[in-house]
Amino acid sequence: METKLNILLIEDDLLSRLTLKSRLEKYGEVFEAENSLIAFDLIERKKIDLAFVDLDLEEKLIGLEILKKLRSKNVHSIVLSGREDNSIIEKAYLIGCSDFLSKPFSIESIQGAILKYKNKKENILIQLQDALLTSDENLLDEIKTLKMALQGHQPLLITGESGTGKTFVAKFFHELVGQKKPFVHLNCSEVSESLIESELFGHEKGAFTGALKSKKGLLELAHDGVLFLDEIATLPISSQSKLLKAIEEKSFYPVGSEKPVSSNFRLVTATCENLRSKILNGEFREDLYFRLEGYNIHMKPLRQRGQDLKGIIEFFLKRNKRRIILTEKAMSELIKYNWPGNIRELEKVISLLQSNDKGVIDETDVTLILHKKGKNKVEEIDLEEIKLIGLPVYLERIEAAVLQKTLFENNDKVRKTMIDLKLSNNSFYRIMTNINSKSVNIVRNDEAK
Repeated sequence: METKLNILLIEDDLLSRLTLKSRLEKYGEVFEAENSLIAFDLIERKKIDLAFVDLDLEEKLIGLEILKKLRSKNVHSIVLSGREDNSIIEKAYLIGCSDFLSKPFSIESIQGAILKYKNKKENILIQLQDALLTSDENLLDEIKTLKMALQGHQPLLITGESGTGKTFVAKFFHELVGQKKPFVHLNCSEVSESLIESELFGHEKGAFTGALKSKKGLLELAHDGVLFLDEIATLPISSQSKLLKAIEEKSFYPVGSEKPVSSNFRLVTATCENLRSKILNGEFREDLYFRLEGYNIHMKPLRQRGQDLKGIIEFFLKRNKRRIILTEKAMSELIKYNWPGNIRELEKVISLLQSNDKGVIDETDVTLILHKKGKNKVEEIDLEEIKLIGLPVYLERIEAAVLQKTLFENNDKVRKTMIDLKLSNNSFYRIMTNINSKSVNIVRNDEAK
């Protein structure tokens, strides 16, 4: 259950005080002070967690004296003032206030200030450090960005290879924002280009063939919560301008509707691709990229987290009810492996080792699993054939074989195949053109015979 706060509200304007009190009461009990005498009395008699202080009361800037008193009691203080004098703002911070909010204040600024206080108390950096099982200094610096993102209102962009924990960080961010608020998750790569706008923005009944009833979009469902768009790099460029406008204006038009819908959501996006490269290739809008990059967290691949690896392995070993022992050589094999699939791959390998009949795992058990997962591709190359037909032709055949096999496994879903193989539109259709031209040549040769 969420702990209720004791909040002191020091404000001499009745209307402002009542308005702010109504917004603060959901966080706990609010004690009101319309002048400095009442304020000093409440500070002495009550246990105050945080205080909102108007600097100008019955005497000019007596609020600064109140700040000193609050600091002596170790109370988290937030200034509410219409003053824009830099010297006064500086003085307030030097005395000890945590935030200086200009009047008229917004709901978002008040919520941000309270969230900052809660995070200060709960120390989110330690929480996330423990959750990620890391002592890596670079990764810890990235985590600090998450704390800043909580205090701001700009989008959060999480980058990194597949399996590094991007979705985990997005969900952790949601918990910090507020577990009771909606968390709406969409993997953009899993929705066809023809349906992505309907998923994001919703649609009206009859907007297109098959739209038998109206449907709310994910942006609307994420109102007052977090919208997490995974694999944002795969979002069709035709939908990017509409998303950009929705981010900036917090409103949008469902497909087939002339009535705008408003939604106040925090946007979190993630990608394993290089968005700057996609911008250069004309596959991603530069203005959308700059809008998404309000706060940016990069998740390091597991191969660059050598000091964390042993602890992560031991964590997964202990999580299973069946306990096994790794010999030193077995542990060494796991540590020196490159882990292209990152945390996700490591978790799967540990699960396979724990299903082994043996209780003590040696290096041969580890290498057997790792070699089954990825054979040495150099050993499989047919050098004699390459010498016969030439490397360019050989590579074309490999491209064609891989593409056709992946298309078959994906039930001819072009978009998913492009994402799985990390192919651009141009690369995909170049290979397909080669395949089709070869097929035509074969047919013509057969006909000639």
